[in-house]
Amino acid sequence: MWFRKTSARREAIRADVAEVESLERTPRRKYAPVILITFVFFLLATAIQLWPGTEIPYGIGDVAPMDLRSPISFTVFNVEAAERLREARKATSPAVLVANEAAFERIYAQLSSLRTNLRDVHSVDQIPPPVLELFPGLNAATLADLQSYTDTAYHNAVRTFITDTLLRNPFVTPEEWEYLRTRPAYDVKILRFTDLKDAVAELPRGQVIKLGATDSASIAEVKHDVASIFSLRLADLFTTYLLKQSEPTFSLNSKLTELLAQERAEGVQAPGKPIMENDVIVRRGTIIDEYQHKLLREAQAASERQLKILHPWSPLLSLLGQALVVAILTIAGSLYVTRMKSVVTSVRQGWALACLMLLTLFIARGSVALLPRSVFVLGVAPTLLTAIILVIAFSQRTSLALAGLHALLVTFTLGQGVEFFLITLTGVTVFCFMLTEIRTRGRLIEVGVFASGAMFSITWALGLAHLVGSIWNPWVVPTDLHAIGSNSLWAAASGVLVAMFALAILPLVESIFKITTAMTLLELCDASKPLLRRLSQEAPGTFNHSLIVGVMAEAAGNAVGANGLLCRVGAYYHDVGKLSKPLYFIENQTAGGPNRHEKLSPAMSLLIIVGHVKDGIELAREYGLPADIQQFIAQHHGTTLVEFFYHAARRKQEQDPADSPAISDTEFRYPGPKPLSRETAILMICDGAESMVRSIDEPAPGRVEAAVHSLIMKRLMDGQFSECALTLRDLSIIEETLVRTLAGIHHGRVAYPSADAEPTPSTVAKLA
Repeated sequence: MWFRKTSARREAIRADVAEVESLERTPRRKYAPVILITFVFFLLATAIQLWPGTEIPYGIGDVAPMDLRSPISFTVFNVEAAERLREARKATSPAVLVANEAAFERIYAQLSSLRTNLRDVHSVDQIPPPVLELFPGLNAATLADLQSYTDTAYHNAVRTFITDTLLRNPFVTPEEWEYLRTRPAYDVKILRFTDLKDAVAELPRGQVIKLGATDSASIAEVKHDVASIFSLRLADLFTTYLLKQSEPTFSLNSKLTELLAQERAEGVQAPGKPIMENDVIVRRGTIIDEYQHKLLREAQAASERQLKILHPWSPLLSLLGQALVVAILTIAGSLYVTRMKSVVTSVRQGWALACLMLLTLFIARGSVALLPRSVFVLGVAPTLLTAIILVIAFSQRTSLALAGLHALLVTFTLGQGVEFFLITLTGVTVFCFMLTEIRTRGRLIEVGVFASGAMFSITWALGLAHLVGSIWNPWVVPTDLHAIGSNSLWAAASGVLVAMFALAILPLVESIFKITTAMTLLELCDASKPLLRRLSQEAPGTFNHSLIVGVMAEAAGNAVGANGLLCRVGAYYHDVGKLSKPLYFIENQTAGGPNRHEKLSPAMSLLIIVGHVKDGIELAREYGLPADIQQFIAQHHGTTLVEFFYHAARRKQEQDPADSPAISDTEFRYPGPKPLSRETAILMICDGAESMVRSIDEPAPGRVEAAVHSLIMKRLMDGQFSECALTLRDLSIIEETLVRTLAGIHHGRVAYPSADAEPTPSTVAKLA
């Protein structure tokens, strides 16, 4: 196109710019594992948040920090009293007796046919024997009374007798009569049919008659009722007839008895006490007892019921709001971890971090749910433990950020206020800023004591600040001196207890997060460790070299702000691979003794020299050295050139160029990798500097400085520091530090006079 101006020079510039941009552009990170971890964390944290807990933030035995008033008018019912009344009503409910229809029909038929059978009988002798058997009391007088009734009048009287007398005088078996006599209920309910709605009467149990009864009271009661229908003589006849019956007129129905008792119990209403809106339930400074705690729960439930009526969607909106809060805190933590690329270096560490924060959140939620009054120890301690583990596994900045988010999440989950968050954050801050490294076991306990003191002070400060204030302020921190003192002691105890617990699980933390603490590094420095003991016995020259390099590396590491202790321990173990062939390395050969490489070709010697890196890694794994130390073994030579054997091969090739192939320096380099951290790069410099200065006949300060500077520049120009974070300023500081350290190691010494020579004054002065 006419508006596009181009030339060979511009195309070259564009190509160069594109190449530079491609080198500067950071590779695209894989966010799928991060999204998965974040989503799983959100789901589980939300489940912990929505786990049902206490309905109100006060427990039995707590001191009310203010006047606790009812937010709504409601009625509180005495459920316990109602339950006791229901049980009493069930126990005193009448037994249900159901009429025996077959017995009633038989009695009605026998009484109805009695007058018909005796209509033509004029004397007792003419009465049929079956009739006399049923009615043994028949005589001339009763026969006359029967015949005096008209058919209609007699049948009406029999019908009244059946529907009235027999129903009000139930006959039952002796077993049922004994059962009714022992029941707490004094009444029985009479049913004509098996339906509670068809009840005929409710009688006292004393009116129930036992079949075959012989007591005068029962006989008199039945006779009195029969006499109200028939004549007195017929009453005697029919009473004797009824008492001789072998089949009961009523039977006990257990199922209906239980159903009746249940109905009567359900009809009991609990006694209620009205509570008006804004009524004081618990006075400020009062210890909440069981009844007051019940009133608070009832007020909370009544308020929630009214809210559901006014806003039916309120429960779902509340759940949505809680989930959104958890989501915001989760996303904030996830963004921090992803933006700070040095925080989590692997997916495994990401899962470990998420599990740690979820586990401590679950512990805080579960323990406080079981023991609500222990919130200032069991609610604070899990967050403090999280801070300790994070500062050990990552860094102070990471620990402060993530533990602060964890404190917010725990505060929200437990339903606490800003005071609880400030107390927890105080302990987190102390642990994050004071726990730089753990070199001794007492250090963690010491920091725990400082954290306890800080939380003790902040709890008192917050409590005293709210000791006097508006009674409508919903402060969660108690405004009672006794409660403030109690909570401050619990908060202080959490700091020391968490420090002791963290000390116990320190090896587990190192294993999970693949880290090495200063305490473990100090243990690895012990010369009695099996691998170091082998090195001192089988390769003493290498062991001495490693000790000197360790001193140099620690000084250089501390000078540039790196982990000096890690540098020293890495230096102690960086050459353990030489144990496989110690005599092939110059420092283990005796002065003036044979050099085994003289009989080997440069290529074979190269394999032996380079092989000590691989052998060292295998030994480190065999002896269980941490991964951080194994990095020093693998990276302390990087991809540097094995110069001595490279030049030997070049000389050999120059002597016989026809038969020897071309020599490339890439064939005589260590396999790498290059140093990936400042600590391994420092070891590379110290290792080379110590070897180079050792080879100088007279290591004067000027020669030492020149040798160190030459080595550092050679490594820099060779690109050995391209994968680590060392800057030119760091290299300058390292150079100055190594020159001072090596000058001290190789300082000049005076020659001691022999026994025959008389010392001169100058010699005496030097020795002094």
